[in-house]
Amino acid sequence: MENTTTRLDSQEMINPRLAIPDAAPLVLSLRSVGYTLETALADIIDNSITAKATEINIDIKWNEALNYISVRDNGYGMNETDLHQAMKIGSKNPIDPRGNNDLGRFGMGLKTAAFSLCKRLTVGSKLIDANEMSMRVWDIDYIAQSNIWELFDESSTRNWKDALSWFGNCEQGTIVVLEKLDRLITENLSDQAIGRFWQRIADMEKHLSMVFHRFLSGPQAIAILINGKKIEPWDPFMRKSFATQEFREEFLECNGESVRVHAFILPHHSKMSVEEYDEAGGVNGWMEQQGFYVYRNKRLIVPGTWFKMLRKNEPGQLARIQLDLTGDMDFEWKIDVKKSSAAPPSILREGIRRIAKTAQEASRKVYYYRGAVINQRVKAEDNDAIWEQASVRGRTFFRINRGHALLKDAKAQLSADAEKKLNTFLSLIEGYAPMNASLAGPVSGGTGQENELIESAARFCLDLVDAGYSSSEALRKVLQISIYEGLAEAIKNKLQL
Repeated sequence: MENTTTRLDSQEMINPRLAIPDAAPLVLSLRSVGYTLETALADIIDNSITAKATEINIDIKWNEALNYISVRDNGYGMNETDLHQAMKIGSKNPIDPRGNNDLGRFGMGLKTAAFSLCKRLTVGSKLIDANEMSMRVWDIDYIAQSNIWELFDESSTRNWKDALSWFGNCEQGTIVVLEKLDRLITENLSDQAIGRFWQRIADMEKHLSMVFHRFLSGPQAIAILINGKKIEPWDPFMRKSFATQEFREEFLECNGESVRVHAFILPHHSKMSVEEYDEAGGVNGWMEQQGFYVYRNKRLIVPGTWFKMLRKNEPGQLARIQLDLTGDMDFEWKIDVKKSSAAPPSILREGIRRIAKTAQEASRKVYYYRGAVINQRVKAEDNDAIWEQASVRGRTFFRINRGHALLKDAKAQLSADAEKKLNTFLSLIEGYAPMNASLAGPVSGGTGQENELIESAARFCLDLVDAGYSSSEALRKVLQISIYEGLAEAIKNKLQL
């Protein structure tokens, strides 16, 4: 995408005067950009991935002596000049082109992410073959007092020394240390507070496993560890499941660039164990995780959205769609500083809506295939499907599972006449069920199947007559069922009406 800037005529600029922002109010305002713990750490990790790190370690301490978060990597590092530039607020011009491996855009992520959690940010970096580490420190308390944009080039705090000891004798890399965690640690040290703190860290781990899952798997996978524990990737599309359905990839063109779209329909819950079902629900649960997953250079930006084109609903919860952007599409897609929101350009909305509707409809069919009771855990002996799917004359038809344990038990307590009436009523439910009543599309099928349908329709009519309906009313009800469409005369002839 070509970048353009407006050149101002010098005659238009009369008596220009400097208006440099005051350091204290600006840096304090930047603390409220809207990061969470999860999005802040993800933004810091972006820098490590851009620096070609193959291992990223997150170390977290909270006890009576230490409280800090550090992120250290084995990427290519920075020299004194580059580090100083990187620590500036707005260190890069957002309109400058970005490479396919660059996860940044605004040159603010590291600083604003860190300030959202802490009041002291220290970064040390070392190039390969360098004798010493370069270091820079931001301290918000100092800025608030002095109102000066002033960086320090050394630190001697206990937290920094402890964090640096983990960096060891690394040949190259960068370490980021967050101290004075006033936005994260908001209560005094206690067993209950520590428990809540580590629950937030556990939630953060799940978020990172989702956001970076494409970097954490594959032949060139990187490793992200939290206090030495490796994060496992969470694949929202369940590619390893034999029951996951994949659509063919599509490419939508926008201003000469291609947006890759790849839809997946996840398996019905009956094809998953309880553990698999819980895991596939993701951070936000099945209902919220449906929709488009927007990636920028393989990094997840938005985990599940219909872009306000469709509503999230239960039958659509199996539809998840991978949507890949490149780093030069940020402005068209309105990617924000936190890299947590996106919106498609108007030229693509029609194509995206079409794909969304197709995926949601495919999800609906799979959802109803073996029953709608998805979120309940029941005893194994009661875990029979409520509905079964059949193909009738080229259409998908849903019918009640007559072998369900509860239904069989109920029938066992009925007389033959009562059981016959129950079966007739179940047939009415099947015929008039909303998902069957709304069937559409061309009718197809061989002569053999049509003859079977005619026979079944005739028996159904007679059963309804036995249940108390008149012949004309019974025939009218049967002919309203979609699978008998076009067979009215044949059914009448069979009944000799």
